[in-house]
Order: sequence, then structure tokens, then C-alpha cells
Amino acid sequence: MAVAASAPLVGCSTTTDRPTATSSSTKTAPTTTAFPEPPRYTYEIQGQEIRVATVSADPSDLLNTYNKLARTLQSTLADGGYWVRINCASSGTAKADNRLANGTLAVGQLGKAQIGGLGKFEGVVSGTHCP
Repeated sequence: MAVAASAPLVGCSTTTDRPTATSSSTKTAPTTTAFPEPPRYTYEIQGQEIRVATVSADPSDLLNTYNKLARTLQSTLADGGYWVRINCASSGTAKADNRLANGTLAVGQLGKAQIGGLGKFEGVVSGTHCP
């Protein structure tokens, strides 16, 4: 013989509360994102080294310079790993640059193998300045 037990349900409601619809608007997402324009710079490529001369030591400017250079050169360079050296254009000597920042850039599978990845901005050299 089976015995059924019943227990009162506590805290249950017999009515249902339905959420009300909220109004919303749709906006078109931007199709492109504008990259910040870096300060004036020049560059030269010597083998696997890209030497950049710029006029600002501001960390954001240096990152923007690296990013624009990478976007610009990615499709024009031969496959390989490149080392990016960003220097101050108005200081340094014939024997020593005023290094501001470093980075790497990989083009193709060979580049990824040579530098160990896609490439990156390696950051600002501590204590640098560019008059």
C-alpha cells in the first residue's frame, strides 16, 4: 500500500507576473574604426630591421606609430621576421640612436617562426625623451 504525503508549498504564487516589453532602438554599428594618426615619422628597412625616426616620445604616439607602420608594411614586405626600432629623429649620434621603443613584425609563416608569433609592440624604453 502506497502512502502519499502532501506538504503545503510556501512562497508560491498562483498568479504569474509577466515582464513588460521594453522599448529599444537599433543603431547601425560602425563599419570601420579610425586609427589614431601618429606624429610625423620616417623609416628605412635594412635587411630584417625596420628603423623608424619620429618626433614624439609619448607612449601613445609610439604605439600609434608602430601600428600604422605594421598596417602599412604588412602587405609589402617579403615573408620573414622583422625587428622594429623606433628612435627619436632629432637626437642620438652616428654611433648610438636615441631608442624610444621596440617591436617585432611577422610576415607570413616564416616570420611567425622567426620571431615566435605574430609580432608586437614591445613597449617604450624606460627613461627616454625626444626633444
